[in-house]
Amino acid sequence: MTGRYGSTALTKFTSNIPTEPLKHYLEDCRKRRIIFFTGKGGVGKTTIAWTTALACAQQGLRVKVASWRPYEEGDSSGAISHQNISPIHLTTLSAFREYTLKVVRFEKIYDTIFDNPVLRTFILATPGLSETVIAGKIWDVWNNNEADLLIVDLPSSGHAKSFFQSPLGVLKVFRMGVVHRNTEKICEMFADPQTRLDLVAIPEELPITEAAELRRDLADTHPFSFGFLHVNRVTPHFNITNPSSEPQLVQETIQRYHQRQESEQKSIEDGQKLGMDLLRWERLATSQQSETIHALAAKIGGE
Repeated sequence: MTGRYGSTALTKFTSNIPTEPLKHYLEDCRKRRIIFFTGKGGVGKTTIAWTTALACAQQGLRVKVASWRPYEEGDSSGAISHQNISPIHLTTLSAFREYTLKVVRFEKIYDTIFDNPVLRTFILATPGLSETVIAGKIWDVWNNNEADLLIVDLPSSGHAKSFFQSPLGVLKVFRMGVVHRNTEKICEMFADPQTRLDLVAIPEELPITEAAELRRDLADTHPFSFGFLHVNRVTPHFNITNPSSEPQLVQETIQRYHQRQESEQKSIEDGQKLGMDLLRWERLATSQQSETIHALAAKIGGE
């Protein structure tokens, strides 16, 4: 291809995602009952979670995707539609109501005692309560075997850390009784061998560092089965030939491209030190999240 700059320096695009790690990833997903996804805000957790859900659904698995976004009014579930995927939008108040009705068994009692603005504010504001209530709802779906695979799209690292740590605090407060027993079940779900915890980052120093800190903190909390570190939005690789023959502007662009690749590679090497299987997900030229999810799921499926 030629243009006003003469012969192009970008001769070939090469995918940076080898098929063998993706095959291993899909095989591991099929062995799990529940997979949690979290990481620093804005790194594409939801995209990777739904990509995984779609790839597994296309393999015939019945998948539920539970999405929890504290402090957000909108429904973050339903990124894509597939006959084998059922989205679940988690909210603290609805999960608390469902749990309480199982305990008190009478809706009128709940409406009289719990359904008032003061208590709703208390439920949302009490440290650790929201996280434990949401974890209880997730356990309920997991325990009822409502799907072959439950994928949980958690919020950013800070909330996720609280989500996993809060049940331990509840166990200390309630040392016996129904709350204690139910919270113990949540902790057992976290430690189950068929539970997997994946972290998502982008190839930059801060997100990788935060992922490493989160992994270290959570390893001290529960005996998790840590799965994959997803490094999202990696710059694609291009074979560039004879850049010195290009105009100055093109050469400067190529130089910035190489500098970016070097910086990303350093971050990826730091990510490999986490002791998790690492998957690179390339930045795609897509305009909609659903397009990205379908494109990445196709790569997992070997298309």
